[in-house]
Amino acid sequence: MDYTKLNELKSQYGDYEEVFNSGDYDKAADILMKVLDVIELEYEDKRKAGMLDNDLNVRKSEGTDKIWLCTNHIMEYYIYACYFEPQQEILMPELPIAEYYRTYADLCVKLQKYKRAEDAYKKALCWNPVDLDSYLGLAECYKYLNMMSRYLDVTKQAYRFCCTRATMARYYRNMGFYYLSSYNTDMAKACYTYSNIYYHTDNADSELNYIENALKGVTKDDKEYDIRTMQAMFDKENVEPGPDSKTIGIVYRVGELMLQDKEYALAKDCFSIVYDITNEQQLEGVLAELDICLENA
Repeated sequence: MDYTKLNELKSQYGDYEEVFNSGDYDKAADILMKVLDVIELEYEDKRKAGMLDNDLNVRKSEGTDKIWLCTNHIMEYYIYACYFEPQQEILMPELPIAEYYRTYADLCVKLQKYKRAEDAYKKALCWNPVDLDSYLGLAECYKYLNMMSRYLDVTKQAYRFCCTRATMARYYRNMGFYYLSSYNTDMAKACYTYSNIYYHTDNADSELNYIENALKGVTKDDKEYDIRTMQAMFDKENVEPGPDSKTIGIVYRVGELMLQDKEYALAKDCFSIVYDITNEQQLEGVLAELDICLENA
């Protein structure tokens, strides 16, 4: 893409943010859609990093051309490489295209244009198949469209990219909503309770209160929801009882690589994520040293 067109698109995206902040969401959506139309034409012959099959499985795109991947952070490059195992060279576009599509999709959800949002989230995932926010946004679309089997499928795919306490809590809230909509109140209660163990939210509390009030006088709910009990319930339902250790290992390794390259800010991002989810005490010292390095940089 030539620099004139690139700068023009960046300027248009800036216009979008100004209009969005003014509250004119319809106009903001129109501006962003025009930006994306130009991007589509510019990159129509490029092989995007991912694709979605008919069963909504996100997988590596087909072909032998170079792969175009659009990430939010360097760690996503390595996560993509480990999970999708690309054989060709990976290139990065000049613009954050996946973010543009996700932003447009989020706006469409706000405008209750769920089918448009669904399409945009899917395109975002083609550009970045490891973008957790796009998975969660797509799942939310299916929630609003009452397509619960798709909601579950996408939530399960999102799981392996959940690597903080807050995102793990979101995974369990999603699972809780699925089981509640399926009238499996025991599993719903377990999921919302487990979610609060990872990261306490008003949303989970509200759903737990709803379940308690709905069952009051209907059934005696004396089940003990300790961690061992909940994990046994999850095992029966094939719900993961904790974060994906492979993903956590990848993020930790990227932190080591960034530290070796003296990319201290990027290293801190990675080690902070691992510390958040594992509470590994030795990482406290590593993070403290990185803070000193950043201060002296």
